Amino acid sequence: MTALNSPHDRFFKAVFGRVEVAAEFLARYLPSAVAETLDWATLRAEKDSFLDPELAQHPTDLLYAVDVRGGGRGYVPVLFEHKSYVESRINLDLLRYRVRIWEQWLNAGHSGLLPVIVPVVVYHGAATWRVSRQFADGVAAPLALRECVPECVYYLVDLSAYRDEDLRGAVILQSALLTLKYIFREELRERLPGILGLLRALEQSSSGLDYLQTLLRYLAQAASTDRLSDEDLRRVVMQTLSGGVEQMMTIAEQWVQEGLERGRQEGRQEGRQEGRQEGRQEGRQEGRQEGLNSERQLVLRLVQRRFGVGVVAQSRMLLEGVTEPAVLEELGEVLLDCADGEAWLAALARRAG
Repeated sequence: MTALNSPHDRFFKAVFGRVEVAAEFLARYLPSAVAETLDWATLRAEKDSFLDPELAQHPTDLLYAVDVRGGGRGYVPVLFEHKSYVESRINLDLLRYRVRIWEQWLNAGHSGLLPVIVPVVVYHGAATWRVSRQFADGVAAPLALRECVPECVYYLVDLSAYRDEDLRGAVILQSALLTLKYIFREELRERLPGILGLLRALEQSSSGLDYLQTLLRYLAQAASTDRLSDEDLRRVVMQTLSGGVEQMMTIAEQWVQEGLERGRQEGRQEGRQEGRQEGRQEGRQEGRQEGLNSERQLVLRLVQRRFGVGVVAQSRMLLEGVTEPAVLEELGEVLLDCADGEAWLAALARRAG
């Protein structure tokens, strides 16, 4: 799989990579007859090896297995589209996914009927989605030969087609869908207080702190300054996440003050078009190093809050050996799951080595 260079990709995978969020999303937004046929309590993530590494335009594709009510297993590949244009060949990509999944299923020693595959495409781009949901519509086959072409439908969730009141769910799902819907729109600044206001319900849970960090990073890196400036974001966070969510507010304030500006700069540098290659490369390296330092500091603050000052010094030395942003993000999740400082240091040492 390709690296998650886009902030949209990183946010999507961070949110919908949570099995409980994906299960709720699919159960709510698939057609009712389809959703009721699958047992979402059995949803589980499959390894990325099932997905086609050659389909580099889809680095965020997720694959889930799920039991079919009444017996059998199904697979649900979830593709995320955020381009400014609509991917016209997505039906062909999905057909290739189907074949790869079935091949892997057979190579694993299974026999009999092939499992059903239910592809889902999530779209939040600016252009109108006009690609047919049937593979057969993209094949120039006369009517007499249509039966030779597979139909292979997919299910589309186009967030721009939903009213805000119809984008519902638990706090993480609802706020993520609303953020994705407005990230390219002028109304983002206006809608953001309501979106962040939903997070009060998460209170001081570890999952709430983790998700807040993910959401703020996404807003800083993905929203253009004409839609949401750093000062706009800082003001909304300070006004919205105050009161009964002190711990969440502390993390939000620290991240906004120290990390968001750097994150936005890094994201822009990664997204620039070709030109003045040498200067751009230097800028990327600087931005990357600043981003890494910011991530390390945030992890250290969380370490101190969870395990005390005594664990910070050892953590700082080990974190210096971590040079990939994706690993630092993963460590933030690992930290929240560790029962004590000893478990955290052991987990950190494994990844720093």
